[in-house]
Amino acid sequence: MPPIDDATRPRVAGSVELTPQQRGAGDHLRMIHDHFRHQLETLTRAVESLRDGAGGVDAVRAGVHDLAPALSAQQVAGLCGQVCRFLTMHHTIEDQNLFPAVATMEAYAPVAARLAEEHLVVHAHLERVDDLALAVRTDPARVDELVEAVAGLRADLESHFAYEETEMTEPLGLLGLGV
Repeated sequence: MPPIDDATRPRVAGSVELTPQQRGAGDHLRMIHDHFRHQLETLTRAVESLRDGAGGVDAVRAGVHDLAPALSAQQVAGLCGQVCRFLTMHHTIEDQNLFPAVATMEAYAPVAARLAEEHLVVHAHLERVDDLALAVRTDPARVDELVEAVAGLRADLESHFAYEETEMTEPLGLLGLGV
């Protein structure tokens, strides 16, 4: 899957001055994203550890969900689904509530549409990483694919977060929407 292309993103941020109170929703969004950034760091360390022979596939799947690698494979699989659903829930809330409201502001409508499209890319990454984490359990030779998939997820998700934080702070503040 090709990486998200930053050059094709619509840009609107910087068109209005927000009060500190109006910036609150953007700050909260950044805090939510920072939690996911921490999980990406944990996942990256777990995958690299697996590749280098110092960890197991359970550590990788636990890293996806920021869990201790001491969990059983069955527990990790169940919790993996929970955390993937949390990120999906976060994106669903944005897709169903925030982006339609932002799209009512003509200048920001292209940004909301682009962010919704990027959610589909991120979801495809999450599915691929989890599928490969399971595949490596029976075929350890696929660990390099997993390392590459995690790097792709991290690059696109971090890019998506930065773009969303920059471009959504203004409309969220102007509309008085909380995250």
